Amino acid sequence: MKLTSDLIEFIENVVKTGQSVNIENAIIDAETGAVRGIDEDRTVVMFHNEDVPSFPVGSIGLSRVGIFLSRLNIVKGREGFDVDAEIVNMDDQDYVKALHMKSADTKIGYRCANPETIKAPKQINDTIIYRVQLNAEAVSVLQQGFAAMGTDTVSVIGGDGVAFELEDINEDKFRHVFAPDSISLGESSGSTFAHKYPVKTLLALFKQNPDGVFEIGEKGILRIAVNGLNIYVLPQV
Repeated sequence: MKLTSDLIEFIENVVKTGQSVNIENAIIDAETGAVRGIDEDRTVVMFHNEDVPSFPVGSIGLSRVGIFLSRLNIVKGREGFDVDAEIVNMDDQDYVKALHMKSADTKIGYRCANPETIKAPKQINDTIIYRVQLNAEAVSVLQQGFAAMGTDTVSVIGGDGVAFELEDINEDKFRHVFAPDSISLGESSGSTFAHKYPVKTLLALFKQNPDGVFEIGEKGILRIAVNGLNIYVLPQV
């Protein structure tokens, strides 16, 4: 079955967005209408179930994402470019076995993963209660702080403003207040929180949406929309 240009662009967006935070395996779940994936270290989750386009070809399991992108780029933009999905049925569920990409003069295939073999959360067990406005200067300062402190994690702290805080092995601290306060959502009250996250992961996400917002859950999960997809960063102990 030939894929529409919108579906091809959506698949490419899922792969590129996941790859930016080392999510190498993802599933576009036609049954639930959700995009799901998790990185190998289980620190960052892609879970998006809003306005996902209908996939008449069934679920798609995406692995070897770097290979997929390199093969897609060979034919994308060439005259006569299109993608055909080879569909199989297993346990009364359709899924895509392979994507056959071609142009007028070139053909290349990509074998998809069985969606059942891709393990990724089917729901997010946290309630979003705070929203924080980001800005490009804050992202730049966080990058500088990371270079200066040489630590793997950053704390996002709310209370007297919202701040990034990094601490090195000598217990020297870097602190940058970048927002006057967070916005409380739903029935939450107050704005005091402190959660720790992998700094490289946050920087990779923030750089893609430096003037957007991010949100924090009751249990500390951080959510940010990147390229129209919801990405969740799990808090560190």
